[in-house]
Amino acid sequence: MSEEQNSINAFGANTAGQDQMAPVDKRIKQSRDIAKWFFVISIVLMVISIAATLVSTSSSSMAQSELESTYEPDSSDTYDDSSWDTSWVPYDFNVWSADSNIAWKWTPSGDYECDDYSCVSAQFISRDGCPNGLYAAINWLDEYDSVVSYGNESLPSLLPMQTAQLKFDDFQDISDSGQMAEINCG
Repeated sequence: MSEEQNSINAFGANTAGQDQMAPVDKRIKQSRDIAKWFFVISIVLMVISIAATLVSTSSSSMAQSELESTYEPDSSDTYDDSSWDTSWVPYDFNVWSADSNIAWKWTPSGDYECDDYSCVSAQFISRDGCPNGLYAAINWLDEYDSVVSYGNESLPSLLPMQTAQLKFDDFQDISDSGQMAEINCG
């Protein structure tokens, strides 16, 4: 028999080429299977995440709608100064927006003296007094009205209808003007 006939096996397959084929490595098959599972799992997790986001967004908007429909602001939420008695406020003073018991005004620049840096002064008066102290803070503004610093002053107490004058110094000398930021009468 010829060699060609020897290379053909009983099933009619050519066995001569089988020696040249590499056996399939089980690790490659396993890594492909693992990659397929990771892909499927990541798709499932992405779908779950999108579904949860959609449910969360709709729940959040429903909760917001419910809150808006039931929420009614009370007097503590806003400063309603329409019912405030301002008859006690002296001429040129302004009632502080957060407390009808205190009024203030800027002191004219000739009524006080600054040292080697900028300063402003303000006068304060309280209808009922500030037995636990008076605190005031200003924002220092530059030429573009941007806040560049702040200053604050305080007094240990203020009697009813007693006027106090506080001077706010811009020790850094970087501002062009001041803006009243906070007044607390305790």
